[in-house]
Amino acid sequence: MTHAVPILRRCLLLAVVAALALASALFSEAAAQAATTKTLPPVAGSFDYQIGGDYPPAAGVQIVSRDHGGNPASGLYNICYINAFQTQPGKSGDWAESLILHKPNSTERVEDEGWPGEYLLDIRTATNRSAILAKVKVWIDECASKGFDAVEPDNYDSYTRSTGLISDEHAVEFMKLLVQYTHSKNLAIAQKNTLELASRADSIGIDFAVIEECGVIWPDADGPECPAVFEAFGNRVIDIEYTDAGMTRACTAYAKVFSIVQRDEAVTPNGPRKTCPGSNPADTQAPSAPTGLTATGSTGSSVSLSWSASTDNVGVAGYDVFRNGGKVGTTTGRTYTDTGLAAATTYQYQVKAKDAAGNVSGGSNTVSKATLSGGTSKACSATFVVTDSWSGAFDAEVRVKNTGTTAIGSWKVTWNWPAGQRVTESWDTVLTQNGGAVTAANDSQNGSIAAGSTKALGLMASGNVPSPLPTVTCTAS
Repeated sequence: MTHAVPILRRCLLLAVVAALALASALFSEAAAQAATTKTLPPVAGSFDYQIGGDYPPAAGVQIVSRDHGGNPASGLYNICYINAFQTQPGKSGDWAESLILHKPNSTERVEDEGWPGEYLLDIRTATNRSAILAKVKVWIDECASKGFDAVEPDNYDSYTRSTGLISDEHAVEFMKLLVQYTHSKNLAIAQKNTLELASRADSIGIDFAVIEECGVIWPDADGPECPAVFEAFGNRVIDIEYTDAGMTRACTAYAKVFSIVQRDEAVTPNGPRKTCPGSNPADTQAPSAPTGLTATGSTGSSVSLSWSASTDNVGVAGYDVFRNGGKVGTTTGRTYTDTGLAAATTYQYQVKAKDAAGNVSGGSNTVSKATLSGGTSKACSATFVVTDSWSGAFDAEVRVKNTGTTAIGSWKVTWNWPAGQRVTESWDTVLTQNGGAVTAANDSQNGSIAAGSTKALGLMASGNVPSPLPTVTCTAS
C-alpha cells in the first residue's frame, strides 16, 4: 500500500534542497559580479600587439597589449602581458628552484623547446600554486597601479609541453587563482591561446581571449582554428597573425567581428603591422556628452569629481577635464581628482568625452566646488553604485575615495534608505542599520587608503533599488 504523506514530505524536502542550492548559486554569482568593476575591450577594436616594447600606436588604434614592465597608452584600452606559467628567458634565477618543473628524479629543468631559456613553472601542488601566485600578484598589482585595464597571462597551455608531468586540471586550478586575484584588482583577464580549455573559460571567469594565428592551417589540421575560437568566445577575441596566409583567412571570415592584427614574429617595436582591408573606416562621429557631473568632495588643495558614462559608435577612449575653461587632465575612468589647488577657492568644472579617432563630445553640465580652508587634511568621498538587481533585492558597492592629501587609517560612511530597504549581507565592512539609517565602517583589512586611492565595501539588500540612489556621507581619520 502506498503512503501519500511520506512521499509528499520527501518531494517537499527535495524541492527545498533544490531551492536552497539555486539561491546559493545566485548569491555566489551576484557576489562575484559585485566584487569587480572590470571593463572589457571594445568589440572588434583596432589592435596593436606591443609586448616587444612600447611605441606610439598608429592612428585609430583602440586596444594595445604591452608588457607589465611598460606603460599603458594614454586614452586607449590597455592589456598588461605577464608570463604567468613559465619563466622569462634569462630570468629563471628570479624563481626558487622548487617552483620550476624538473624531469622525474633529475635536476634537469623542463624547458619550452620553442622558446629557449623559458622553463615551465611547477603548478602541480596547491603549495606551489600559492607560492607562484605570490610572485605573479606583484606583476598584477603593477598592472593595476599603472592604469592597465586587463591582464594577459601567457602560457596557460604550458601543460601541453610538460611531457605529461602537468595536467590540464593543474593549469585550470592555477588559472582560477589568477582570475580571482585579477578581478579583485578591477581588471579583466584574457585566456591566451589554449583552445583545448576554451569550453571552461566561462565557468572559470575568463573575460575574453587573446589568440595567436587562428587563421593558420597547421600540418595536423583540416582547417584554421578561428571558427572554433569564435564558437567559444564569440566576438570577445583578439587575434594576432604572423603570416600573410593566416591574416587573409582570419580577415575573410572575421573582419569587423573581432580584433585582428598582423605583426612580425619578434613583435619588434615600430615593426611591421597590418590590419584587415577596410576594417578601420574613418570615424567621424563624436561621443555623446557626459552627464551627471558631480563634485563628490574637496580638501584644502583638491576637488574630486564623478560623472556618468558617454556612448560612442566605436568606443569612448577617455575624458578631458576642464577647470575654469582650461583643460587640466585626462582619464579613461569616470572619476577625477584635481589637485594642487588654492585653499578656500571656488572652481568650475566641465568634462568632455573623446574617442580614439580624436572626435570630442560637447561639454557636460558645469559644477562649482570650493576647496576647504587650510592645507593638508584627511578627507574622503563615497559613491553608491548598484551592481546587480533582481526581484525584491539588489547588490551594491559603496566606493570610498581618499580625497585628502595624506593617507587615512580608517573611514566611515552613512546613508538613509528611502523606502524600507534592508541590508541582508555585507563584506569588507562593519555595518549596522537602525531603521532606515545605515552606518558602515572599514573592517580590519581595508581601513588604510592612500591619497587619491579608492576602496569599496559590498552589500546585498532586500527591497527595490532606491531611486534616486542614496546620498552617502563619508568621514575619515
